[in-house]
Amino acid sequence: MNRLISANFARLWRSRVFYLMESFMAGYCALFYRDVYLTIYVNHKAYRNWNLGFFGGLLPIGIVLAFFVSFYIGAEYGSGAIRNKIATGHLRLHIYLANLIVCYAAAVIAFVTYFATAFILGSLFVGKEAVNGIHNPGWGIVMAFCILMVYTAVWVFVAMSDMNVARVGAVTLLCSMLLLAAGIAVVQFLEMPEYTVRLEKVEDVSGEEKTVERTVYNSRYLTGAKRNAYEVAKLLLPSAQIIDVMNIETEYDAKQPLCLLGETFVITGVGIWIFRRKDIK
Repeated sequence: MNRLISANFARLWRSRVFYLMESFMAGYCALFYRDVYLTIYVNHKAYRNWNLGFFGGLLPIGIVLAFFVSFYIGAEYGSGAIRNKIATGHLRLHIYLANLIVCYAAAVIAFVTYFATAFILGSLFVGKEAVNGIHNPGWGIVMAFCILMVYTAVWVFVAMSDMNVARVGAVTLLCSMLLLAAGIAVVQFLEMPEYTVRLEKVEDVSGEEKTVERTVYNSRYLTGAKRNAYEVAKLLLPSAQIIDVMNIETEYDAKQPLCLLGETFVITGVGIWIFRRKDIK
């Protein structure tokens, strides 16, 4: 298996798609800090959510990683490399895990690229205030690594289960956007207040019309089993966990990384089971 991992890393360093992913993450960070610079020095407003500044790269990374994995593993199917590895006696389990490990390494490097760029630009534009403003940075980094594990496990599962590169690319990109949308929607529903303020126009005793505020119950507020279902979905959706990591007010719970790790193991186990029974042409 060590030989497989070494060969995969050698191919990774030669991959143009990998360097395209790294360039995108660095560029995305630079564009974000351009807005930070304009906010502070042009609009003269304070910038406080540094979790967004340092972990904001997680927001597009699911889509970027889907693009990378589909091409990286698709190239192995297209060139017949996987078929040759099996023919030379390599176990399918080792082939699957080697691809998973290298793709996860690429995801971590992409995240580190964004984080390092954020550290450099934040230090240059703002100074120590930017770095010191991160809320629970240790937990944030742990959560980031767990989120990357789930994304990698899902995209490797799809890519290793289908030899059609175009179909894999379309499916993973579509699913990555749907996952992101679902995660944002789940968090928004859970954060809805139980009561909202509504403006109403009423007439006073003299007959004059005035606007008053009324506190009313929010009919969209989640309760009971429905709220429990959304909370479970939030724990399982990596995109929903990203919203938490980027929120400076988040209080982390041990259930968050544990759920993501358990999900990773289940997806990987199913992927290995399917790949071991797959007819490689």
